[in-house]
Amino acid sequence: MKRSTLTVVSLAAAAACLPAAAQTAKDFEDLRNEVMRLRNELNEMKAQRPAAAAPPAAASADPALNERLGAIELRQKDAVVAGDIPGSFRLPGSDTSLKIYGYAELNAVHEFKGDNSGNDYSTFLPYVPLNGSTGRKNFSQIHARTSRLGIESSTPTPYGPLGVKVEGDFNNDPRLGNSAAGESVETILTQQATNSYGFRLRQAYGTFAGFTVGQTWSTFMDVDNAPETVDFNGPIGSTSMRQGLIRYTYTTPDIGNWTVALENPDSYAYDAAGLVVKDGLSTAPDIVLRWDKAFEWGAASIRAMTQQIKVVNDDVRASKRGYGLAATTLIKLRGGQDSLSLGATYGDGIGRYFNYIEGAFLDEARNKIHIERVGGLVVGYQYKASDILRFNFVGGWQRNFNNAFTDFAFENGLGSGRYGINRSMYQLHAGLIYNPAKNVDLGLEYIMGQRKTLAGEKGDLSRLNMLARYTFN
Repeated sequence: MKRSTLTVVSLAAAAACLPAAAQTAKDFEDLRNEVMRLRNELNEMKAQRPAAAAPPAAASADPALNERLGAIELRQKDAVVAGDIPGSFRLPGSDTSLKIYGYAELNAVHEFKGDNSGNDYSTFLPYVPLNGSTGRKNFSQIHARTSRLGIESSTPTPYGPLGVKVEGDFNNDPRLGNSAAGESVETILTQQATNSYGFRLRQAYGTFAGFTVGQTWSTFMDVDNAPETVDFNGPIGSTSMRQGLIRYTYTTPDIGNWTVALENPDSYAYDAAGLVVKDGLSTAPDIVLRWDKAFEWGAASIRAMTQQIKVVNDDVRASKRGYGLAATTLIKLRGGQDSLSLGATYGDGIGRYFNYIEGAFLDEARNKIHIERVGGLVVGYQYKASDILRFNFVGGWQRNFNNAFTDFAFENGLGSGRYGINRSMYQLHAGLIYNPAKNVDLGLEYIMGQRKTLAGEKGDLSRLNMLARYTFN
């Protein structure tokens, strides 16, 4: 049998047999490569034959073969090809991998005491009512506002992958006026009818060649080693913040990752009446330095930040530089099944980089800015009873230490009352998360806490949080 005839027969056999087994994207890709190889071989032999020679009948006049080849190519083009990101697919006609992820989440909260008045979707210990004051008790709320939606992509380039991420949820701040949370007549009526919540931006950034540019978690925050809670906000005593930033990470296999970041400057100060000074001005971005390393026993991270706090107007020109330090670690236990999380944060003028800290005071009489001195601890232990059941025990603590900041608060009566400066706070979480099926989380958690103002007044928090989450990715 001539080689050309043998090739055609092989081509027909491949066309007849391979489609039945081509059930995955990889099979389609292998099938297409085999067909193209056979076609190329046939074209090379045709080019070597004399021009007057008639083409093989089987290569041009077999309608069944041509139809089968066309069907193979059509099915290959329509196949969903797995992308470079886990759980992603490749856009047709593109090298870009795209992943759609998120979850629908329902929270049912019962607050025994410590009403947050508009922030009941999560804990907010710093402003809970003081004991003995009027306020709601035994308050319940059921909402889905923390449901989340995100898109992630990756595109290969000669210098490495270009990644993009955009993510949002419906947990819009009630102070922005586009939420069903709060106590106004309008929001109450909204909950009675449509219970609408506004979509808000959480993250929007790109990554390329070690750079991260956009809005995401602050470099001063260690998201990976934070303890897990059912409560949306989690414990006090650490950083919880997203903002615009430009950062670069230099990765080394032996001594860990080194990161430097310029982040959005948004410092502020209060006046003697407890109001935010509108003339606050930061002339330079905040700077954050960070080191991270993974070990066989777990992971560790050390971070440092500095920010400028400045007020300039016709009467005052004052400036102060604040700083903060933080360290976290995660220790694997029981062969890696359980984990212990430890975190410590301290700063003078750390401001918003420490969760629930009020910021600085402007002392106009002395033309000075007084910055707070604060420290905090977070401890979390996760016990995995099985592959589908885990228990979390988490505690957070923070304290304002005496300095010019606390003295100024005492002098102006800002160390007492519901919105007074707190001396110390602690918060404890005890809960479980059950996974009855893939991508389904059912959670239950009890939370208690206490705040103490500079004047010694106390306010207690006690609540139960139930969760149902359905994840897609």
